[in-house]
Amino acid sequence: MSFHRAKYMEKGGPDGGHGGRGGSIILRAIEGVESLERLLGRRKFKGSNGAYGEGRLRQGSDGEDIYIDVPVGTTAFDEDSGKVIADLVRVGQEKVVARGGYGGRGNSTFASSTRQAPRFAELGTLGQKRRVRLELRLIADVGLVGYPNAGKSSLLAALSRANPAIAEYPFTTLSPILGVVDRRDEHGTQIEERFTLADIPGIIEGASLGKGLGLEFLRHISRTRVLVYVLDVTRNPVEELRALQAELRAYDPTLLENIALVALNKVELVEEDLGVMVEDELAEFGLPVLRVSAREGNGLDMLRETLFQMMPDRELWAQQNALEIESDEVREEGLTVTFREDAPARGVGIVTTGENERVWEIQGGGFEERISRFSRYMEDAAEYLGGVFKRQGLYNALRRAGAREGDTVEIGNFRFEYFDDEADKH
Repeated sequence: MSFHRAKYMEKGGPDGGHGGRGGSIILRAIEGVESLERLLGRRKFKGSNGAYGEGRLRQGSDGEDIYIDVPVGTTAFDEDSGKVIADLVRVGQEKVVARGGYGGRGNSTFASSTRQAPRFAELGTLGQKRRVRLELRLIADVGLVGYPNAGKSSLLAALSRANPAIAEYPFTTLSPILGVVDRRDEHGTQIEERFTLADIPGIIEGASLGKGLGLEFLRHISRTRVLVYVLDVTRNPVEELRALQAELRAYDPTLLENIALVALNKVELVEEDLGVMVEDELAEFGLPVLRVSAREGNGLDMLRETLFQMMPDRELWAQQNALEIESDEVREEGLTVTFREDAPARGVGIVTTGENERVWEIQGGGFEERISRFSRYMEDAAEYLGGVFKRQGLYNALRRAGAREGDTVEIGNFRFEYFDDEADKH
């Protein structure tokens, strides 16, 4: 709040400037960052305050935003509600996860022909405080899913240019490995299409409950457009597939709606008749079944071509599978007027009143937030706020609800006496 002061000018007009907004916390997906490890140990990020407005209509500067650089594929969750607030899948994509408060308006804003010297200003709002959990999810077109030692790493190496560790013992792969599969023209010189293929580490029974590294592995599957169940024909493929789908269903039932096929691996180790019989048994799942040998290369061309044909359009798939992102928009609640004849004892959000006092509680409509922004100047701003509340329909709502002259109106921590200005007109 400020008034212009100058020589030979006894009463200058209001010249209070606006306050600056507070700094926000922004997630930013960049290249060159492969993990979230560098954020470990840093538990709190805080944007700086906006500067106060000053006289002569000088506006305060905005607070500095804080950028947190994360890998592409990072998903941010509100730790308290569990809602997704950011899903960064492209380089350069940004998302505000905690917004800085808005700056207040100086008293120059509230000057009018009938209010030439407003002795009040608007306070700024508090910024958001939020607990955020970050997860990194692999971005791949095709995910190889199977139990340990089913041959996923061998299949990845055979189909792409990746070089995963391959050995005859479980959990050779301890983190997802990506490869690229190309489809070239008839001359073999130009790449016509390509997709990324991910070897998702071996799932164990109970992975959806967090056993082993189950959850660490399962969350990477959610981004794949096509799932390939890699089964070892020498074990019990039918039971393995049933158990794999049970784990996926327990983690996220929508994963079973993904396009999928079965790669029946290691067929070189059994008679052809046995491979055909197992293929027939797997028909109950309603998925295409291809018999392959990652070691000898049998069936790999057919598998590669089938994956290209089954691959859904990337943009269409993204729209159909878009995560529900919590909106940044502020949604004003509807106005609710509640009458209390006999006020209950003090409790959460309840103010104790006398037995014979009629109290009306105002909830929603943005009234509590608006009035809090003038708390320091309440007496001087009362007339202005009264006009705002009237224009927003608060008086009409109270009148329709049955409020009478002298009743108490309660908005947040502030209490007012209700006066029906319409009654004087009759």
